[in-house]
Amino acid sequence: MSDEGEKMAGSLYRIFENPETKQSVAVSFRPFCKGDGEGFRQCIADFYGDGYPYKEYLEEEFLLEKCASGEMTVLCGLKDQGEIISTSAVRMDEEFKGSALLMLRVVKKAYRGMGIGKAQEESLFWYAERREGVCSLYADVMTHNSISQGSLVRRGFVYCGLRLMLYRNPVMVPGLPLSRDGKMSQAVMCRKGNKQSAEVLHCPSEQAGEVQRIYGELGVKCRIDTEYSSPVCKETVMAWKEEEEHHSYIVTVRKVGRDLSEMLARKMEQTGRQKDVTVLCYLNLRDPAAVYGYEGFRQAGFFFTGLKPLQEREEYMILAHTGKQKMRYGDIHLHEDGRRLFSYIKAQQGYPSEEKSIP
Repeated sequence: MSDEGEKMAGSLYRIFENPETKQSVAVSFRPFCKGDGEGFRQCIADFYGDGYPYKEYLEEEFLLEKCASGEMTVLCGLKDQGEIISTSAVRMDEEFKGSALLMLRVVKKAYRGMGIGKAQEESLFWYAERREGVCSLYADVMTHNSISQGSLVRRGFVYCGLRLMLYRNPVMVPGLPLSRDGKMSQAVMCRKGNKQSAEVLHCPSEQAGEVQRIYGELGVKCRIDTEYSSPVCKETVMAWKEEEEHHSYIVTVRKVGRDLSEMLARKMEQTGRQKDVTVLCYLNLRDPAAVYGYEGFRQAGFFFTGLKPLQEREEYMILAHTGKQKMRYGDIHLHEDGRRLFSYIKAQQGYPSEEKSIP
């Protein structure tokens, strides 16, 4: 590793101080190592309790294997006594090929407000942006407060969408004072990597302006085609994933087929048995039949909540179906850079679109 790499990896301890309490701590950042498993889990549990939904990412052997294969980089922030007090990771996404996902971003409560998270992210980005084939960096950021969102905004990340009401509060974040019958949302934030053009996007006319705006903020060229084209293939290519504990489903549609309406009706009948069910859809806008697909999802009760852009081959629109549950937009707190998109999304359900109305 170069001298610069050693510095970014944190070969030396740095002193961080809380400006209000004057508490200080010496921290060094380094990659996840064998023997870190228990301290790593304790750090994640400091925020999530036992609610973190992807349990495999808390297993030491799983993380070591992913890091050794190059699929992930995991960093730990350690006090000089060896305690892990912060974590962060980047994963080369298998589902969204070409996207690098920021994840496992936690600073223990006792050490927040010292700038530790910012310094650790700088180290993580140093690793991530030197990888080949990274079209974009992105993060699905919790919206219970806007602090971690602000750190990404200052690093050039753009608000692209919302994953609305996807995770049940008492399961995901049992320690936060949120309604027990509510569900937590995430903001999709993205920064351009090596991709300069999204080429042609097949987008419904009513969403074309907002889609063009988001790509413009990302600094990526795109051309919008609003033509309605019927699918040429019979079968829809999609993946349907259930988050059982959270009464949520995530569907990724790569190619729309003529069977979409029938398949969607069958799936939605199965999901409708739970009052608080959420279905999140990623619809590929590079598919010429995407406008046809959008109309099918709209008729099934879905509405636009943004984009998941800049993969190697796909560009996704995000659609949400929140069923019979109470909408809790007041629980969503975004940095000021996200308020325009938030206002636009609320207007999809008839809420006031003026930015001044946003909580």
